[in-house]
Amino acid sequence: MKVSEIMTRKPVCCSPSSSTLSVALLMQETDTGIVPVIQDPFTPILVGVVTDRDLCLHVVAAGRDPSSTWIDGCMTRDPVCCSEHDDVSLALELMKTNQIRRLPVVNEKHEVTGMLSLGDLVRKAGIEASVIAATLQSICGPTQGAKRRTERIITAA
Repeated sequence: MKVSEIMTRKPVCCSPSSSTLSVALLMQETDTGIVPVIQDPFTPILVGVVTDRDLCLHVVAAGRDPSSTWIDGCMTRDPVCCSEHDDVSLALELMKTNQIRRLPVVNEKHEVTGMLSLGDLVRKAGIEASVIAATLQSICGPTQGAKRRTERIITAA
C-alpha cells in the first residue's frame, strides 16, 4: 500500500513568518498537533514543522509573547518526511527509526501534499497490531542513538 492511499491530503500549513499565536489557534480550529511550515503561501515547499509541543516548550514555558513570536523561532527545520509514492512500510520504519508519530508527505518538488500519522497507519493500512505496538514502543522509548530531529533556532522574544 502506498502512502498516498492513506495520508491526510491538503493539511493546513503556515509560513516561518506566522505568529505562534495564529498557528496555535489554527491547531485548535483544525484539531491537529502538527503543522507543516512552507516557504510561503505561493510556494508550498516544506521548510519545517511545528508541533503543539514546540509551542508549549519554546513559547509558553519560555515566557514569550505568542502574538509577537514567529514560527521561524520554534519550528523544526529539515523534518523527516516521506514521499506520497513510498510504501507505508517505509513510512512506518521512518517513524520508528526517528521516534516520530507524524510525517509530512511531499512530492518530487518537495511540496507538501499531505500528512501521515501513526493513527492513519492503524486505521487505514491494516498493519498488524504487533507491528504498531513495536513501533509505538520504539517511538516512546529513550532515544538510544536514534537520530531525532531536534534542531531549533530560538530567537529572543
